[in-house]
Amino acid sequence: MTPPTLHKPTLLLVDDQILNIQLLHHIFHDDYTICSATTGAQALALCARQLPDLILLDVVMPVMDGHEVCTQLKADPRTRDIPIIFVTGHNNPEEESAALRLGAVDFISKPVNASVVKARVSSQLMLRQTLRQVQDLNQNLETRVAQRTAELQQALEHLHHSQEELAHNAANATLSTMIAGVSHELHTPLGNSKMVAGTLAEHTRDMVRDLHAGLLKRSGLEHYMEQMTEGVALLQRNLERSVELLADFRQVAADQASEQRRQFDLAPMVHEILHTLSPSLKRHPHKVVIDIPDGIAMDSLPGPLGQVVINLVNNAYLHAFEGRTNGVLTIQGRQEGAQVQLAFIDNGVGMAPDHLAKLFVPFFSTKIGKGGTGLGMAIVRNLVGKTLGGRITVSSVLGEGTRFDLVLPRVLPGAAV
Repeated sequence: MTPPTLHKPTLLLVDDQILNIQLLHHIFHDDYTICSATTGAQALALCARQLPDLILLDVVMPVMDGHEVCTQLKADPRTRDIPIIFVTGHNNPEEESAALRLGAVDFISKPVNASVVKARVSSQLMLRQTLRQVQDLNQNLETRVAQRTAELQQALEHLHHSQEELAHNAANATLSTMIAGVSHELHTPLGNSKMVAGTLAEHTRDMVRDLHAGLLKRSGLEHYMEQMTEGVALLQRNLERSVELLADFRQVAADQASEQRRQFDLAPMVHEILHTLSPSLKRHPHKVVIDIPDGIAMDSLPGPLGQVVINLVNNAYLHAFEGRTNGVLTIQGRQEGAQVQLAFIDNGVGMAPDHLAKLFVPFFSTKIGKGGTGLGMAIVRNLVGKTLGGRITVSSVLGEGTRFDLVLPRVLPGAAV
C-alpha cells in the first residue's frame, strides 16, 4: 500500500533577480513547494490563482516595488493573512520599521544566511499553523479539546526548538551583516587608493618620457616630486584605514566563528566590535561612547560576549532611539575584584513597567505580528547567564532611557588564570 503523500507548504519567491530566486529555491526546494515571480504583477496574479502559505518578497523591484505588493495583498481579505517576509539588501532600522508598518511579519537582510532564513520561515509557518489550530479548537472545544491539547503541546515543543536554533544561528547572521558592511566600507579607501596609484603611474610615465627625450627640467622634476609626496601620503592614509578595519574585523570574525575562549583586554575588544559595526551605525545621528579603561584582562569567550554587545547596541539604535535624533549610548566597564561590571546606558524613549517586567520572556515583543520574534533579549540573557557565567539586570524610566547592567566573571569558571 502506497503511503499518503505529505502536504508541503507552498512558498512564493518574489525577486526581479533570477539569481536570488535560484539561491532561495536551492535552500527551500527539499521541504517546500516553490512558486516564483520576477515582478509584483506576477506575484499578485499567482496569489489570485492559488494562495501560498508564505511569501518571501524583495523590496527593490522595477514598476511595482515590494512595499506596493505588500500593501495590495494586505488590502485584500483573501490574501491579507498570508505571512510576508521582506528580503532586501537595505539593512537599516528605517527600512525594517517601514516593512513592519505595512504588515510584514519579518525582515531579512541580504546576503541571506541559509540557516537563519530557514529557521525564520519555519517559525512563521509553525506560528500560523498554531493559530489555525487554536481557532479550530475554539470552534470545536467540547469534542476536540483532548486531541488539540496534545497537538498544541507538540507545536509548542517545535517552537522551543526553533528558539534554540535561532539563538544558535544569531552569531552567524550577525557575521553575515558585518561582512556586507565591511565590504561596503572598504570600497571608498580602496577605490581612492586605486585612483591615486593610477595617477602616480601616469605622472611617472610622463616623467620617464621627458627624461628619455631630454626635455626634463628642474621645475618639472620638483613638480613631480611634490605630486609623488602628496600622492604617496594619500595612498598611505587610505591603505592604513583599510588595514585597521580589516584587522578589527578579522579578530571579531574569528571570535564569532570559533566561539573559543582566549585571554583579551576588554576595552580593545569592545572597540573592535564597534569599529566593525560603524558602517551601519554611522548612517544615523546617534553616537556610542565607550568608557572602559585599558587593562581589564579577561579569560573568557569573546565571541558570545561580542554577540551580547552587538545585540544591545543594535537594540538601542532600533528601539531606544526610535523617533529621536540625539541618541547617546554609553558603554561603561569596570573591574571589581574577580568580576567585571559592564553597563549599557541610553538616553532613549525608555520602557513602560509592564513591558520591562516581560523583557526577557521568550516570544514577548511589542512588535509580535509585525516582525518581532521576541527572542532578542532572551538570547542575550541566555548568553550572559549560561555561556558567560554572569547575570544581567535592566532598569528603565519611560521617556528618559534604559540601563542594562552585566556582571561577568573576569575568568570564566574552569579556565586557567
